[in-house]
Amino acid sequence: MFRSPSRRIVAAVAALAPLALAPALRAAPDGQGASPAAAAGAVHRIEASDLQGTLWTPERLRGRVVLIDFWATWCAPCLAELPRLKSLRERYSRDEFEILGVMLDVTSRRTVVSWLNRHRIDWPQIHERGGYNGALPAAFGVRALPATVLVDADGRIAGVNLRAEALAARIAELVHAPAGPGTRD
Repeated sequence: MFRSPSRRIVAAVAALAPLALAPALRAAPDGQGASPAAAAGAVHRIEASDLQGTLWTPERLRGRVVLIDFWATWCAPCLAELPRLKSLRERYSRDEFEILGVMLDVTSRRTVVSWLNRHRIDWPQIHERGGYNGALPAAFGVRALPATVLVDADGRIAGVNLRAEALAARIAELVHAPAGPGTRD
């Protein structure tokens, strides 16, 4: 069957439309995902439910090191970090360290859950259907992905936009640090 060049162009444009229409597909240069100043205030006001229905609050964060990881399936640097995050998740108990994913994919819950299951992502995920315009990205000043906020066991910001070896080293330092006031035993 003969296809006219205009049909090929329409097909190509249709295939690329989701990328063009996504809410500003921005990849963060190292250290430029979330705003440190915004994150410092937002971590004390966080209140969001993950896909399992667990409510995440400042109280729930305390007592262990928590990495709040803002990411999306269309973000290549985010996907490149997944094996490292899986390794970190396996290295520590959930009492010592937790990852809280904040997924900015503008898609259905069903699609998100299916993707997470296929890729064996087993840490809690908050699905921000509004992308960058969602409540958490706005509160944490997320302007590009990936963006990370590392919270120590006392609920204080311990790092922002850390990745790769710098992130792993900081988590190890915090997990093995003596407990401070206000931590759970």
